[in-house]
Amino acid sequence: MSIVGVGCRATGVDFDHEWFGMDRLEAAGLTPRQRANLEVAVEALDDSGLGCLARGSGAAVVFGAAGGTNTANHLSRALDLHGPSLTVDSQRAAPLVAVDMGVRLLADETVPFVIAGGVDLALLPDISDLRIPGPRIGSGICTVLVLQRTADADRTRTRRYADITGPGLGFQDASDVDPHIALDDPARGSPGGSRDRGDEPPILIPVTGRDPATIHDLALRWAVAAGSYRSLREFAAATARLIPEDTRAAILARDATEAAARLRTLARHIELSPTANPPMPQVITAATAPADSPEVFTPARSGATGKILFLFPGSGEHPRMGRALAARYPVFATALTTATDAVVEAGGPRVWTPRNGFRRGDDGPGDTLYRHASLFAFQTALAALLESWGIRADAVAGHGVGEVAAAAVSNALSIEDSARVVVARARLLDRVGGQAAAAVLEATPAEVIRLVEPMRAEVAVAAIDGPTTITVSGEPRYIDALVRRAHRRAIFAQRLPADATPKPAHLPQVRSLASQLRTDLDRIRPRSPDRALYSTTRRGLVLRPPDPLALGDSMARTRVPGEISRAASASQAEHPVSRCGGAARLDGNYWVANVSGAVELAAALERAAAEGISIVLEVGPHAVSMSAVREQAGLREGAQAVLARDDEAGSFLRTVARLYLAGREIDWTALGPHRAAPPQRQWRRADSGERQWWADGRAGAPAFPAVEIRPEGAYVVAGGLGAQGEAAVRWLLEAGARDVVVLTRTPRPLPETLAGMEDRIVLMRCDCADRTDLAIALQDIRECGSPIRGIVHAAGESRLAAAANLLELTAADPTDFTVLLTSVPGAEEPGAVRELAAAQVDRRVICVEWEVGPAA
Repeated sequence: MSIVGVGCRATGVDFDHEWFGMDRLEAAGLTPRQRANLEVAVEALDDSGLGCLARGSGAAVVFGAAGGTNTANHLSRALDLHGPSLTVDSQRAAPLVAVDMGVRLLADETVPFVIAGGVDLALLPDISDLRIPGPRIGSGICTVLVLQRTADADRTRTRRYADITGPGLGFQDASDVDPHIALDDPARGSPGGSRDRGDEPPILIPVTGRDPATIHDLALRWAVAAGSYRSLREFAAATARLIPEDTRAAILARDATEAAARLRTLARHIELSPTANPPMPQVITAATAPADSPEVFTPARSGATGKILFLFPGSGEHPRMGRALAARYPVFATALTTATDAVVEAGGPRVWTPRNGFRRGDDGPGDTLYRHASLFAFQTALAALLESWGIRADAVAGHGVGEVAAAAVSNALSIEDSARVVVARARLLDRVGGQAAAAVLEATPAEVIRLVEPMRAEVAVAAIDGPTTITVSGEPRYIDALVRRAHRRAIFAQRLPADATPKPAHLPQVRSLASQLRTDLDRIRPRSPDRALYSTTRRGLVLRPPDPLALGDSMARTRVPGEISRAASASQAEHPVSRCGGAARLDGNYWVANVSGAVELAAALERAAAEGISIVLEVGPHAVSMSAVREQAGLREGAQAVLARDDEAGSFLRTVARLYLAGREIDWTALGPHRAAPPQRQWRRADSGERQWWADGRAGAPAFPAVEIRPEGAYVVAGGLGAQGEAAVRWLLEAGARDVVVLTRTPRPLPETLAGMEDRIVLMRCDCADRTDLAIALQDIRECGSPIRGIVHAAGESRLAAAANLLELTAADPTDFTVLLTSVPGAEEPGAVRELAAAQVDRRVICVEWEVGPAA
């Protein structure tokens, strides 16, 4: 059995009862430990990546008792799990016994996985024995594990924290648990050799010595010692703690057996070429290993001390990007969450979630907005991951939306302002829409400009990627004409395919709408960057930090913070224009030029190479701009993409290995064990100022009946969002409804009392007194796939006709109840409504009286 998901954090007082389909009264009956167990269980399921398989499955839930016996049942009901749902009470050892029972339940093939755990589960020291900050209500740390058969985890390529190889658990006393359980760390491996571990990448093991001969001796010595460490990660961290020498090598391996084989391969290669000292890292593959085995990085000459440029491309996004990195590196996952929250705050979509990654739903916003926001979040997170390994950029550059990520990484814009630029910029491109075409020409910029000039209203230069590589975009028929004109002048020109990704923008049309972008971005606050930013929007522009020592001077990095601030202030006073004036240029006008002008990538790279940049790392999902970078002679040898699309996590470690061999300092603490809790789900917390419709002082507040709410059903509220409609919607949501459709003649924004519940409410324009209009609206609801399980008719004009239409047109629906809200008892129309309800002998129709003002 394998542990494939973990959730762990302290108990608390807040609880998102609506997510679990509970009303406030039911949630109040849970203890803080029970509430935390429920939320942590969902976080563990997110961490495992099995959430998409949970609903309707036979998965089991086993909890150690924590002040109650219904926690497991609540979780099974909320997730629609049909497997065993058990609560174990064995005093303090209950969580451990729950895990043991979960292991035994997996012997049943009908149980795909098990959610097990409880409070103070002492099983995985690297995960559950944490110093978690913050108050602990009721004391204790809730730890929940997701258990899956190892064979299933291998088949589905699920990341595994550890394997459980023992038969069960044994203990003598609750205070002195002695589990007879063997946790086989996948990084440690087994005597049987290497196993497929899905998306789990190999471990990078550095080797340093004075010369190749020393590397040879160390490789042979460590090949013997590798199996004596508790895990391969611990062995790698031990080798990295040695004092770095001039000569460096590295290997990638997944277990101790494979590491020993790779180390012997390294020694054998040095024996064959004792004087080998290549100028750049070389990679060989062990002859005795499978063809797809990890690489061995042979010794390379050190001293490649040139500066590093992070290059952020403007395309390359794909739905699977970030999954392997987010699962392995908490730094990456945290940065993704931060960037995603900033995009949402700016009015954009939530492009990334732990459960679905960057996969887009069917109801997403504009295509350009989603792609650009996804790429921005991914690039900023990847830059944070690189810097956590000690790989810090001396300068940054980017093209298109990638330049916004470059501005965020260089601190020239805050992450919030950068997200605003991304959202506003993408919405402008979405508004342009239309059909545009693009072509690539091999000519000088001057030659291309002469070709474009006669048709500049329909065609524009989109990018200058190299001295003789130009991209143009615009109206398709004019692009075709431009290609024909280029051929007649013996200039190579080729139109890009119609299905090219990303779709080219119609730049002439973008320019006609660009003034709106300037208005949308008038509130952003540019600031001085902390490293150089080479502009691809304005040719020759370089935004520099205020302190000239901040770029590449080792003395600046040894100063205390106060000295750095004083040096920066002095430099700013000395050079007010060249140093700080540039930061103010990243305003709305700059981003208008970014979205509507040509991308001057070649000029930026040429300037960077002239100023000492020798290594360019393309910070994106896969290689997009490498061909343009390698056109610069000074950057050709040091250009590499950080990631490869087909092996995201493994290619990241290969990049780290090559930089290490090239002489860069690496922060090897990134190899340490997992010492932080998995990312916590962003639950909706109760707002202290939230209005409560049942306690707001209204006269004659309604006494809604107790009804059963089915999570899969749709509930219809007719009559709009006036006082009665608002109360009815709130009642249904508090009772656990997940799909409430409000029929109203005049749709309007949701009232404040329903804030935060927009994802469960749908407003539909409909006049319920019009029988035909109502019949069409009800049919639309049914075609969405959810049966109509409940109906509420709120106050509104012509309520008698509307109530009659509702009752007649929903007679065939599997409704559990129909509630008819009436006003003051005794009035003529409400009396007729009650008579109408009484006539429905085969249905549960309830009249609720409430004296309120007229509905909207």
